[in-house]
Amino acid sequence: MKFKFDEQGHILWTPKDLYGMVKDNPLRLVNDYLMGGVTPKAFAEYKLYCDFVHAISERTGVHPRNLYLRGSCQIGFSIAPRAGKTWTAMTADSDLDLVIVDRPYFDRFEEEIRRWETRNPVQTLQGRESDSFIERQRDRQFYCCRDKGLPSVVCVHHRDMVAAIKTLCHCGSDREVSAFIYPDWLSARRRYENDIRLLRRGIEKGELLAPDDYPF
Repeated sequence: MKFKFDEQGHILWTPKDLYGMVKDNPLRLVNDYLMGGVTPKAFAEYKLYCDFVHAISERTGVHPRNLYLRGSCQIGFSIAPRAGKTWTAMTADSDLDLVIVDRPYFDRFEEEIRRWETRNPVQTLQGRESDSFIERQRDRQFYCCRDKGLPSVVCVHHRDMVAAIKTLCHCGSDREVSAFIYPDWLSARRRYENDIRLLRRGIEKGELLAPDDYPF
């Protein structure tokens, strides 16, 4: 399946178009379109997106080619395999979900979190901290670190970077930035492939809404 692009590199497709590729060629969908390769919908111009990833690169030491967005701000609508979330359109409140693929960055991030977890055993955690611990274990199945729900005293440099990027408003507004950090491209791809499998399974079982010509 071939898709059209506008002059800024935004892909022109509908939820139905994307789901057709989920069924016909999911690996090409992930490699060619979802893991970079297009100008994210949240950025009006390709140059603004380049400015965004270069600003992150300068602050992290991660090459711009190892940075990309995922989620609704990238493709215009969500494909998260969750009821009430799938096929919903990007909004003014949608986060910029940043993917960082870099082994040293991942290792530093994970080391800080594990040191904190050693000092704070799961048996002592309550409420949101307990929920976040469980979510981190799920992410670790895919060799993924996320900055969502982090203890406030860890990964301070990363937090400062995210706060600084948010204020620059490269996409035209001060959207929140959240990060998914992987040690390598295979891990990042496997996470997306799993999401695609869950999306298709949910639709075929009637647990998720089938796609339409327009996002919801």
